[in-house]
Amino acid sequence: MISNEVRYYDKLEMPIPRNRDKILEDLQHEKFIVKNDAGNWNITNIGALMIAKDLKKFENLHRRSVRVIWYKEKSRLNAIREKEFTGGYAFSHEDIVQYIMTIIPQEEIIVEATRKSIVSFPEIAIRELLANAMIHQDLQQRGTNPMVEVFQNRIEFSNAGAPLVAIDRIVDSVPVSRNENIAGFMHKCGICEERGSGYDKIIEVTGKNELLAPRIENQNNQFTKAVLFAKIPFNMTTKEDRIRTCYMQACLAYVNYEAINNTDIRNLFGLSIKESYKASRIIKDTIEARLLRPLDDTTAPRYMKYIPYWA
Repeated sequence: MISNEVRYYDKLEMPIPRNRDKILEDLQHEKFIVKNDAGNWNITNIGALMIAKDLKKFENLHRRSVRVIWYKEKSRLNAIREKEFTGGYAFSHEDIVQYIMTIIPQEEIIVEATRKSIVSFPEIAIRELLANAMIHQDLQQRGTNPMVEVFQNRIEFSNAGAPLVAIDRIVDSVPVSRNENIAGFMHKCGICEERGSGYDKIIEVTGKNELLAPRIENQNNQFTKAVLFAKIPFNMTTKEDRIRTCYMQACLAYVNYEAINNTDIRNLFGLSIKESYKASRIIKDTIEARLLRPLDDTTAPRYMKYIPYWA
C-alpha cells in the first residue's frame, strides 16, 4: 500500500519519516488512504491517481493513464509508436515530458563553435499543457484517456471535459479547477501553479520563440483540446492564426499592466521593420474581429497601443 512512500517524499523534497505511523498519517492527510472497517488501510482513487505504480490495477482508473501517440508526419495516417504511461500523475508527468522531448523534431546549430540542439516546441509549454490535461479532465466521463498526439508540425493535448472558463479569457481568468485535490498535490510537487499562471507562461514562451499562440478548442462541450504549433513561415500562417496570436499577446500584456503596439506584433511574428504594414494589418484584423481595441483613440497612429476588448 505504501511501497511508493520513498518517491512520495522525494517528490515533496521531504525526509522520509522513520516512524511508520507518521507515514500513514501523512498519506491519510493527503486523502490518499482511508482506514476500513477491519482497521486496515485502503488506497483512495485520488491516492492511486497521484502515486500508484500502475493505474491499470484499479478498476475505476484504468482509463486515466496518459497515452502518447507519435505520428510520422502531419496526419494520423502513419503512427510511429503509441506509448501508455500507467503510473500515478505525480510521477508520470516528468516521464511523459522527457519522452515527448526525445521524439519531437530537433535541429542542430553551431553557436560559438559549439553544437547545440534546438527543439521545435518549448518544454515549458509542453509541461503546462500536459499538466492541464491531467488536472482538468472530467473524471466522471468514461471511455477516454488523457492523450498527447505528437505530429511533425504540432502537438495536440486532449482530455475529457469542456474548458472551465471562456476560451477567449483563458489568460486572465481567475483559476478554476475541476479536481482541486489533484491540482493541490501537483502544485505541492512543483508540477503546476494553483494561481492560474499556466497559460501566461505558455503565451509568453511561444511569443518569445516567434510561435503561434496555442489553439484551445471546446469539442461538443465534452472534450478540451489544446494545440501547440511548431514554427512556420509567416506567409504560411492563416488569418485566424494571426488574430488569435495577436489577441493572446494583448491579454498577456494587459495582465502585466502593459499594452501592445506595432513593434510588439512585428517581433511576435519575426517581421522586419520594412514589414510593419503586415503587423498593422494583423492589428486591424484583430480589431475587426472585436478582440482588440485602442488604449487611447486620440493617440497618433504611430504611437498607438492596444488592449483586449474586455479591458
